[in-house]
Amino acid sequence: MKTMLKVFSVTCAFFLFAAGSFFAGRAEALQAVIRDFAGTVEVKLPSSDTWESAQRGQTLSGDTTISTGFKSTALIEIGSSLLTVRPLTRLTITELSQNQNTEKVDLNLQTGRLRAEVNPPVETGVDFTVRSSSATASVRGTVFEFDTFRLRVREGTVEFSGGSGSPVLIDAGGSAITGERGGRPVYSPPADPAELRPDPPVASETVRPEQPERTSPLPDMGVTIDLGF
Repeated sequence: MKTMLKVFSVTCAFFLFAAGSFFAGRAEALQAVIRDFAGTVEVKLPSSDTWESAQRGQTLSGDTTISTGFKSTALIEIGSSLLTVRPLTRLTITELSQNQNTEKVDLNLQTGRLRAEVNPPVETGVDFTVRSSSATASVRGTVFEFDTFRLRVREGTVEFSGGSGSPVLIDAGGSAITGERGGRPVYSPPADPAELRPDPPVASETVRPEQPERTSPLPDMGVTIDLGF
């Protein structure tokens, strides 16, 4: 009897260990949360054909599409990454998953422009990809902007590819562009700091009055809103 109980205990322990390892290795759902927005922002949930107004704090799952109107932006937190969706943009979250070591985010940018800040935690990694009909940007920790076929890297390095050919690695300060139908991206290296300095003022007897500082019409959302390349 004792021998049977010992065998039974060992068998149960084995199955519990195997089950724990199985579930630990399975990909878990990773959530996207709308932290803030300005203007008109709508979402189309999975298995739905209708658009509804976005809500602050709303949780988004995979297969959700986000749309921003004129002069509208959305700030979306996805795991350890922060996404700023620019005006007149339509974006679909195609995959959100997480296992023990990696957060996986896959986005499809149909039109418009976005800014991504990918900040992987020390203990895990991030596989963050943005695709369009003509190009793909894939990173594991950086800040970049993408508008379906043009890319500008603010921090880190981005792997950028078109519809054909090998990908190009774009470092911070660099940019690349691919045709709207794909093709190998054309790389523009970071500019020489000397080229960024303004020309010295031209002497003139006419003194022009100072112009008032132009500000963005969008409210402060806690991130830098770049109005263009």
